[in-house]
Amino acid sequence: MKKLNRYPSNCLVGLLPGQNGWMEASKDDIWIQLDNMQNGYCAYCECHLKRKHIDHFKTRTAYPQETFSWGNIFGSCGDSSQAGGWARCGIYKDADAGRYDITELIKPDVDEPNDYLLFLTSGKVIARPNLTELALRKAEETIRVFNLNGNSALFNSRRSAILAIQKEIDELYQMYDELGDDWPSFLDEALANVCGKEFQTALEHSWRHNFSY
Repeated sequence: MKKLNRYPSNCLVGLLPGQNGWMEASKDDIWIQLDNMQNGYCAYCECHLKRKHIDHFKTRTAYPQETFSWGNIFGSCGDSSQAGGWARCGIYKDADAGRYDITELIKPDVDEPNDYLLFLTSGKVIARPNLTELALRKAEETIRVFNLNGNSALFNSRRSAILAIQKEIDELYQMYDELGDDWPSFLDEALANVCGKEFQTALEHSWRHNFSY
């Protein structure tokens, strides 16, 4: 999960809760705007969106007044019509996560996920060390409710992306003393190379921290 910049959109203008149904919204127009914000990746796990789902951060059932709120909508992976597609991100949040407090979830266009989450080279995501009690709760609930560690297909894809660069990471850290003051510039170059890639945040954290546990 990474910070997203949401720009104004008129894709839902004219649609009103209680007067219009969700099926009246143009999904094509919504996806154009979501792709502009998310660059074709899931807002929650950063996988490439092949099977995709328009997620209401605040569910339409619990918050019907937010049905046509542009600020409440993200593009998520998962497909409720496919086997296993329900166990991912937004769909899992709505169908299988159980009870949660929406204020205890990281909202990626408002919060800075890097302040809460740490991706390990093992592929796992954990709460950052030394968080306040409230921030720790927010990190742990986000990981749980969006099933960021629990879906094997997602976990293995993220792990494979990290494994593809692990040798380079190890080599850079082995050369820390040899490179001296030049070491940060090599790290910056490596970080630039993963910018815009699938699972970007996990790759960045692998380069920055190289923590496996």
